[in-house]
Amino acid sequence: MKILNRKLFRDIRYNWTQFMSVFLMAALSIIVFVGLQGAWHGLKDSLNNYLAENHLPNYWIQGSYVTEEDKNKLMDISGIKKVRSGTRLQVRQDDHHLIIDSFQTPLIDLYQVKGNKYNSQSSNGIWINKEYAKAHTLKVGDNLPLTYANKKIVLKVKGIVQSPSRIYFTGTQEFIAPNYSNYGYAYVSPKTLRKSFNYVGPQNIIEIDGKHKNLRKEIEKIFGARLLTYYNRQTLPDVSTATERVGEIKNLSYLFSFIFLLLAILAMYTTIRRLITSQTGEIATLKALGFSNAKIQVHYASFGLLVGGLGTTVGTIVAPLISWYVLSTQKSMFSLPNWNISYEFSAYVVIIIVILICVLSAYLAARSGSKGLPAVYLRGAEETTARRIWLEHWQGLWKHLPYSSRWAIRDAFINRTRTLMGIIGVAGGMMLTIAGIGMPQSMTHLVDKAYNDDFSYQKRLYVNNSEAYRRTHPQAKQWVQISQAHFTPDDGYNRLLIVVDHGDRVNMKTTKGGTIHNGGLYVTHGFAKKAGIKEGEHLKVRTFGSSKQHSFKVKGIIATETNQGAYITAHTWQKAEGFYQPTTLLVGKNYQYHKNDINSTINISEQKKNAYNFVNSLMSIFALIIMFGALLIIIVLYNLGSLSFVERMRDYATLRVLGIHKNELRTLTLVENLITTFIGWLIGIPAGIWFLGQYVDTFSTINLEYIRYYNWQTILIASLFVWICSLSTTLFISRRIKNIDMVQALKGVE
Repeated sequence: MKILNRKLFRDIRYNWTQFMSVFLMAALSIIVFVGLQGAWHGLKDSLNNYLAENHLPNYWIQGSYVTEEDKNKLMDISGIKKVRSGTRLQVRQDDHHLIIDSFQTPLIDLYQVKGNKYNSQSSNGIWINKEYAKAHTLKVGDNLPLTYANKKIVLKVKGIVQSPSRIYFTGTQEFIAPNYSNYGYAYVSPKTLRKSFNYVGPQNIIEIDGKHKNLRKEIEKIFGARLLTYYNRQTLPDVSTATERVGEIKNLSYLFSFIFLLLAILAMYTTIRRLITSQTGEIATLKALGFSNAKIQVHYASFGLLVGGLGTTVGTIVAPLISWYVLSTQKSMFSLPNWNISYEFSAYVVIIIVILICVLSAYLAARSGSKGLPAVYLRGAEETTARRIWLEHWQGLWKHLPYSSRWAIRDAFINRTRTLMGIIGVAGGMMLTIAGIGMPQSMTHLVDKAYNDDFSYQKRLYVNNSEAYRRTHPQAKQWVQISQAHFTPDDGYNRLLIVVDHGDRVNMKTTKGGTIHNGGLYVTHGFAKKAGIKEGEHLKVRTFGSSKQHSFKVKGIIATETNQGAYITAHTWQKAEGFYQPTTLLVGKNYQYHKNDINSTINISEQKKNAYNFVNSLMSIFALIIMFGALLIIIVLYNLGSLSFVERMRDYATLRVLGIHKNELRTLTLVENLITTFIGWLIGIPAGIWFLGQYVDTFSTINLEYIRYYNWQTILIASLFVWICSLSTTLFISRRIKNIDMVQALKGVE
C-alpha cells in the first residue's frame, strides 16, 4: 500500500488543478450549509435563551379597561398559569414618542444593561430601552423631560433596559423596521404613574403566561367590546419577526447546499474518470504487479477521501466566519443582549455526507474504469468511438454549421456527464444571481409601490379629537380608521380593518385593476391567500372595541403588500352601523394645521427611509448570494475547461500538425463552453425566477406580503454577469493551448 499512497500524493500534486474544483465544491458546500446554520441556529439559541431566562409571556391583551374579575376569569381558563395587569400610556419627549408600561409585579424580567433594576416602588424614576437611549445619548442619572396630556414631567433615568417582548420594536404599525430615533419604550412604577403623571385611570393591559388551545375565543367572551388588541407569540410583530427570521435563513441554507452538493458529486465523478482514462498504463502496471481490482478501486476512492476531507476541513474552519458575518447583519434590526453562533448535530452529518459523496463518486468512477486485463490497458487509452448524433440527420442545418460548432456539439453528446455538470453549474449560478439581484429589487419595489402608488399622502396626522376637528375643518378629507378585527372565516389570526373616507390619498388597486368602491369589502391578497378567501364570498367582521358582527360581500382582492387585512369605504361601514371615529388624516404637502390639534405626525419620507433601512440590513446577505453564484460558475466552468483540455491534448496536437492555427483551436474551446453556457443560461432564467419567488415568500409575515418582482433589467444584469464569468474562464483556459508539448501529446504506447 506504500506504493499506492506515494502514487496518491504524486497524482494530486501533478493534477491539483483538476482536484481544485472538487476541493472548492466540498468546501463551499460546508461553508454555505454550516455557515448559514451557525447564523440561524445561533439566532434561535440566542432568542430562546433570552426569552426563557427573562420569562416572555405567551399572550398580550389591551382593553379599554381591565378589572380584577377579568383576571380571575382568565386564571380559571385551563392552561393559564400567571396573569399580570398594568397600564400603558404614550408620552412625548419633544417630537419623539415613548410607550410607557407600568406594572406592580411585571411578568417579564427586564434585561438590565446599565443602572438599577426596575423598582415598582420608585417614585420618580424611568427605565429606558437601550436603543432609544443610545439614539438620544441618554445615560443613567439624566433628567428626561416628557409631555403627557399637555403636562410637563421630568423623570430621572434609573436604568437602561431591554425587554424580551420588544425585540423588534417599531413603535407603530406604520413603520416596518425599528425607528429608535423617533420611537422608544420605557417602564415606570405605578407610584410614579400616580404621583408624576397624575394618572387616575384604570389599568388597560394584561400579560399572560400559559397555553390554551383557543384563548382568542375565550378572551373575546370575557372582554367583549372592551377588547382593543390581542396578540400571541406568533402574531406580535415585536417577537414574531425575530423568530421568523430564523426560518428565513434556515430555508436559504438548504436551498443553497443542495446545488453545491450536486455539483460536488459531478465534479468528483468526472475528475476521477478523467484521471483513470489518463492512467491506463499505470493501471495495467499495477494489475501486472498483482494489485487486485478492489485495491485499485480503493486507491482511487482515497482521492475522494483526501480531497473531500481537505475541502470539508477548510469549509469547517471558514464556516464560523460566514456565521458571524450573517449574524452581524441582523444586529441593527433585533434587540438582543447576547449574540452567539451555534450548530446542530446535522452540521456534522452534512460534513460526513460530503466526504462520503466524494469517496463514493470516486469509487464508482474507479469501479467502472478499472476492470479489464493488463494487456488491454497496456494498449493505452481507448479512443472515443465516433458516432452520428440525432442532429446530423437534419442535413440542411448540419452542413451549414461551422466545423468548430459540429465538433463541440458531438463532444457534448459523447461526454454527457461533463456537459450536464456544466449546464447545472451555469444554471445554478444564473439562479443564484437572479435571486441575489431580484431580492432587493422586490423589496425596493414594495417600498416604491406602497409609498408612491398605493398611497399619495405626504403626512399622516393623528388627531386628538377627530369629531371636533371634522366639525371645524370640514374641508379635511381622506380620514382613515384602522382597527384590529376578527374575520370569519380567517387564518386564525386577527387582521386589520381599514376604513377609508372620501379622498385621493388611498389609490391601491385590485388584482383586476379596479379601485375601492362602496358596497362591499376588499381583502388584501396575502390575507385572502392564507385564509382561502375568494371574490364573491361573504365575510363576517367584528372589530375589537365593538360587540356587533357585520357581514359583507368580498368585492375584490387588493394587490397590496402592506397592512394585510381588509379595506372598506366609510360610507359602506357607516351604512352597516359600524363604529366610525377615525383618528388618522392623510394630507398633502401644503396642508396647514395647528400643532395643538395634532397628537403626532408621520412623514411619508420617514416611512420610506425606514423601509429602505430594512432592505439595506439584508443587502449583505443578497451580496453573499451573488458571490456564491459567481464562484459556482467560475469553479464549474474552469473545471470543465481543464478536463476538456487534458482529455483533448492529443486531439489539439494532431490538429496543429495538420495545419490548424492556435486561434482556431481556441475557437473550438470557446464554442464548447458557449454551448454549455447557453443551455445553462436558458434553464437558469426560469429556475432563477422560481427560486426568487420561493426566497421572497420566506420573508412574508402576517402584516407584510413580499411578492416576487423582476423585470428585463434583472434578467439582463444577471445574464451579463453569468456570461462575463463564463467567457473570462473560457479565455483563461484557452490560453493554455499555446503551451501544448506536441511531442509528448502525440507519443504512442511505450
